[in-house]
Amino acid sequence: MEGDGLTPVDVAGVGDVPEGSMVHVEAAGLELLLANVAGRFYAVSDRCGHQGARLSAGRLDGTVVTCPAHASRFDIVTGKNLSGPVMAGLPGLAAFSPRVRAMVRRQAEIMARTPVRDLPAYRVTVVDGRVLVEV
Repeated sequence: MEGDGLTPVDVAGVGDVPEGSMVHVEAAGLELLLANVAGRFYAVSDRCGHQGARLSAGRLDGTVVTCPAHASRFDIVTGKNLSGPVMAGLPGLAAFSPRVRAMVRRQAEIMARTPVRDLPAYRVTVVDGRVLVEV
């Protein structure tokens, strides 16, 4: 986790991020995903470690965020990649032509070879109702 010697930057009010939700914020030129899980705040890079999609547009389930582009999953406490990407077996794929299905399978093979980087995770504190992220 980033920390030691970094500057705390005010990124949001506690009320700006309801429990169980996440938002996109920016601090010191960085795009961050800020999440509130059971009253605790977490911050990680808002760009997927696979192909850079905005994670805050994805789905949050507890402390796991799922990328909206290819379903890579990350732990927002540590930034570690848990799984993904996923493309084959997408819901509704059977409705497409054999040509489209073959294209999707080929894209899935290519994506499987693309490494997925862990996300930088940042220390978060709350002071007087403000959320501060050390960057």
